[in-house]
Amino acid sequence: MSKIIMRWFVQVFSRRFAQVRVLIFMALAIVLPARATTFSNASLNGSYSFLINLWTADVNTNEFAIVGVMTFDGAGQGSAVYTQTAAGGMITSGNFSMTYTVNPNGTGKITCAAGLKDQFAITLNSTAGGVAHGVQLLQTNDNKNEVVSGSAVLQSLATETYSLSSLKGNFAFQGNEWTATGKDAEEGFVGILTFDGKGNVLGSYTDMYDGGLTSPTLTAGTYTVNPDGFGGMLFLADNIQFSFALNSASAAGNAKGLQFVVNNSNGYNIVRSGTGLKQ
Repeated sequence: MSKIIMRWFVQVFSRRFAQVRVLIFMALAIVLPARATTFSNASLNGSYSFLINLWTADVNTNEFAIVGVMTFDGAGQGSAVYTQTAAGGMITSGNFSMTYTVNPNGTGKITCAAGLKDQFAITLNSTAGGVAHGVQLLQTNDNKNEVVSGSAVLQSLATETYSLSSLKGNFAFQGNEWTATGKDAEEGFVGILTFDGKGNVLGSYTDMYDGGLTSPTLTAGTYTVNPDGFGGMLFLADNIQFSFALNSASAAGNAKGLQFVVNNSNGYNIVRSGTGLKQ
């Protein structure tokens, strides 16, 4: 065999061998599972807005929703502030302490102590930088034919002090009515809230109520924001009040999302709640 033919054979063989190695590597990358994240109490650290709703078919049970801010220390201890809106617009506010545990697979438990003696099963999600950006919540100490569940969303990885300027721009929002009474009309709504960063808010939305479609506006609204990201809105002319908690803050401390409860229900056994996301 000539040297030219030998050199050509070696080059072709080398290229084919390199291609085979690449294919083998790609096959292994597909077959081998990604390394699983191992969670711990440290995975739940910082402040989270939360929204919890009651699901029930019992007409004698008062509907309720709770919105607030939970704070976890990354070591199994926490606290929270909240506002609860129940049937007929009964509003109560308070705080509670809690302990929590997180299992290696991201499931866990929250046990509330003083102020709200409930227990929740939890599942962490959207982990980044070793900290969960979301938590799903299910109350486990309620033996009635009802479900109390919700979600919590990280406010910020860094400690933030919020103000009116933290809530600025257009936020798309969606909300639903919660009722167990057949005589109460069902309702769902989507729309836009526009905050000026100085305490003023306007809105417009599409509303499906009792099978009818309307497009109301919200005018001359005002809002407040506490340092912990908890706040409220009031549209006096429209007789609508909200409690909300900010979340998903940017590096500059500006909220990208919020969870809310409508505080007034005009005496009916209903609750309205939902979420908002910045456009």
